[in-house]
Amino acid sequence: MLNSKQTLKPWYKQFWPCFLFFFPLTAVVAGVITFIIAQNNSPVLVSGNYYKEGLAINVNKRLQDNAMALGLSAKIIAKKTTLTIHINGLELDSPSLFVNLQHPAFDELDKQLILPKIAKNVFQTPLAMPKKGKWYISIKDQTNEWEIRQSFVVPRF
Repeated sequence: MLNSKQTLKPWYKQFWPCFLFFFPLTAVVAGVITFIIAQNNSPVLVSGNYYKEGLAINVNKRLQDNAMALGLSAKIIAKKTTLTIHINGLELDSPSLFVNLQHPAFDELDKQLILPKIAKNVFQTPLAMPKKGKWYISIKDQTNEWEIRQSFVVPRF
């Protein structure tokens, strides 16, 4: 039996209940902190217009097929201060090209450019590439009849 000299502490003042509640409570606090961090740092790689972009794939595929039927290809030269594109195949009458540069990871680095013609099938613009590495490029003419899509690597300067 219990000795009258020993007094029982309430359960919340004893060691074992506090020890056993510590780990689940720590997991709940860590989960709440993780949820708050995830809500404040939403991913930028997921597009909000994924449905419209999915529908546009068919149109882009048709433009790419037109470029292949015309026998068009592009050679891209990215130098320290210029971006030059040589179009091989059909001779182009267009005075400029529409170019869309996309970085695979950082959408804030994406650029839309108009490259003027400087020679026969050669288009160039002054541009300092903001980041070395892999880039995706989309090249269209002014009539929007064809499109060349490819990737290229910007070297370290």
